[in-house]
Amino acid sequence: MEPEIVAKTRPETSPEAGGRWIPWAVVGVAVAVFWPVTRWIVEETVARSQIRQGCSILIMATGVVALRHRRELRVRGDLGNTALGLLTLAFALVGAAGFLKWSLLVLPGFAFALAGGLRVLFGVNGYRLFRPLVAGFAVLLVIILAFPLLDWPLRQLAGGGAAWMLNVAHIAPRLTLAGTPADPQLILTVSGQNFLVATECNGFGLITSAALVAILAGGISGRRGWVVAALVPVALLTGFAANVARILVISLSAPYFPGRYHEMHEVVGTLALWAGLGLVGWLAWRPVADTPVRAGNPKQDLG
Repeated sequence: MEPEIVAKTRPETSPEAGGRWIPWAVVGVAVAVFWPVTRWIVEETVARSQIRQGCSILIMATGVVALRHRRELRVRGDLGNTALGLLTLAFALVGAAGFLKWSLLVLPGFAFALAGGLRVLFGVNGYRLFRPLVAGFAVLLVIILAFPLLDWPLRQLAGGGAAWMLNVAHIAPRLTLAGTPADPQLILTVSGQNFLVATECNGFGLITSAALVAILAGGISGRRGWVVAALVPVALLTGFAANVARILVISLSAPYFPGRYHEMHEVVGTLALWAGLGLVGWLAWRPVADTPVRAGNPKQDLG
């Protein structure tokens, strides 16, 4: 009887284990490609207080998602078809921007890259939790682009709205256009005192922040898409009304604070901001009811 010969073979390496670096390499390439536009976004955010408000809200919303779902979020490194499609579309938009000499295409590409990167990092379930943040980030990009275009029209609307309210209250205001065509100035005169309706008074930060709160609070709390879409115009009107109320209170209160105008201005502005955003958040937020634990599944994570 011949002795049995046992052949020792080396264990084969799993193709999946060998390719685990690929998702991280793709994400790294995306970071490198969109690094210039990231720097531009940071510079624009730092330069304008109205945009900083929106960015701060987005950061806080990210913290809320991470805190509420800390037990569910796990780093996956999953380069599935959806993630690959989103990243491919992002790179295609960058290529189209260079080919067509239309740099604005890089911004939607950045939004798709962020969505694809989150899909790779956290998988399909984790990405669902971050989708409202991706929508909020896309809105933030629009806000950055819209600021130079909407500054003067919003100042006119804010000053005109405040003047109309003062007329209703039987207080005769006067709106005066000053400055130059390149740099127009709007002056609101109330009871003999002049108030410059400056860029900081246009309500852009309050209006856009209210829209962001509606999208983020509604999305994170689980409201349906059509409800969130309906909340956005309500948020815009709420932000505009809060800004007009701020101008009214400041212009009517100024005579009572002759040596403390700046402090009064800041206090009233802060109260108007939080009142407007608080109302929008209250309207948009709908806490998700806890899922009842079935009798046969005592270990279900309600996270």
